[in-house]
Amino acid sequence: MPLTTHIHSLSLLALLGVLALVAAACGDDATSGNASICDGKTAVAGTREVVIASGGRDRRFVLSVPASALTGRPAPLVLAYHGVGSTPEAFLAVSDFESKAAAEGFVVAAGAGVDRSWNAGVCCDPAAALDVDDVGFTRDMIAAIEDEVCIDSDRIFATGFSNGGAMTFRLACQAADTLAATAPVAGGIASSCEPARANSVLIVQNVDDPVVPFVLGEVAFDQLAGSNGCGAERTSSAPASNASCEAAPSCDQGTTTQLCAIAGISHVWPGGATDPEGPYRATDEIWTFFQSAP
Repeated sequence: MPLTTHIHSLSLLALLGVLALVAAACGDDATSGNASICDGKTAVAGTREVVIASGGRDRRFVLSVPASALTGRPAPLVLAYHGVGSTPEAFLAVSDFESKAAAEGFVVAAGAGVDRSWNAGVCCDPAAALDVDDVGFTRDMIAAIEDEVCIDSDRIFATGFSNGGAMTFRLACQAADTLAATAPVAGGIASSCEPARANSVLIVQNVDDPVVPFVLGEVAFDQLAGSNGCGAERTSSAPASNASCEAAPSCDQGTTTQLCAIAGISHVWPGGATDPEGPYRATDEIWTFFQSAP
């Protein structure tokens, strides 16, 4: 072999060796980087009540951290909001979000409204009459969870039912800087919505709901499609035999805005404990939607 060819071969081998070392180092950095993010977090698997100070009040929430979320890597967080007169424990039982979290490896936190109500802007008393800062409570709840659980700040989501659905709408409008996506169920929206950034929204509205009229979901869809900067394109789908969905797929920052009309049920969580035979399983569909959010 000519000397020059031999030198070039050695140089190529040396270069490949350097590249391999760089790749390995990058892999090590990524691993150690993930580990350092989660270092010092004290969370253990289980479900428990947490009490924090927020807005001059003692506020509580139920935190469920499954073992599947304690992997040494940041986990998604789903915030859940009950209906008026209900409790976080009751909402978790109806929606079965704890089992979903365990199966999928995310953390769920169900907040407790003041006197079992949320100040969602459009309702409900007594929280609305007291002007409770439930957006502030949401931010404080997230901060308290992040103190002990390794949470992926880019994958924080919110959902809720009825008054909790209305609260979720309010968060879509006023806490979009914190949330990647929201999924209000059987709720209503405040009169104005100016989110800090676009965020994906899935609106689940029961067609025959005697408490929260279906038209409120249609109004919210149009309003959020506008505030999210969605284009004119609309697509339709039928994820279940009793569900018909419309989507604005081309919104700002890669987000989507969707409305799913659920037929044949009243004011209940679709596919939950009070609708056990329902073909549309809101908890499953919402988590699938959250996973697709940018």
